[in-house]
Amino acid sequence: GKILSDYCGKNDKSKIIVKIQHKGSGAPVREPLIDDESHKKMLAYFHKKSEEQKKLEEDEEDAYLYSSWANPRQLKDQLQGTSDIKFRPGGKF
Repeated sequence: GKILSDYCGKNDKSKIIVKIQHKGSGAPVREPLIDDESHKKMLAYFHKKSEEQKKLEEDEEDAYLYSSWANPRQLKDQLQGTSDIKFRPGGKF
């Protein structure tokens, strides 16, 4: 008979994984690349990210324009000291 070194060489540093099956039973079943727990974690992460993406897409695209950091006159108002003035129609000053 043949020995294993006939198939893979005589390198002592090689790591060989062998799956032994009965003669005529066909190729062994392929192992999954990731285990079930990691697969579940990946699916949960993907679902969470897709839900966040849906929420961001549903949100109004111009919503950021109403934020204080998006005010194009913010620097001018701050330098002139007029950034904290509130105006109420019909109100007393």
